[in-house]
Amino acid sequence: MTMGDTGFRVEPEALTAYAAVLDAQAERIARIRSALTGVRLSSEAFGKLPGSGELYDSYQEHAEAEQENFADLIDLLDATGEGVRATVDNYRTNEQDTAEVYGGGR
Repeated sequence: MTMGDTGFRVEPEALTAYAAVLDAQAERIARIRSALTGVRLSSEAFGKLPGSGELYDSYQEHAEAEQENFADLIDLLDATGEGVRATVDNYRTNEQDTAEVYGGGR
């Protein structure tokens, strides 16, 4: 698809392939997130030195933030993939509508 004399060309197949990459990355990150959910450390894992309790608390905070960040990233990748697919659909619809206006030719 092209737009104007100095416009740009849209390759729907490239956009569709990119959306598939985003889907695959979201699935991969979801698997990583799930695997990390199963990693639990007890407070004893940080030893008995002064401050080890604070270190454990800090670890817990980071582990929870990591899970939230993964969830946000998965949502972002899913939404971006959906947006790319919607863009492809819009370009194709626009191209078809424009072709119909001009008698079906390209």
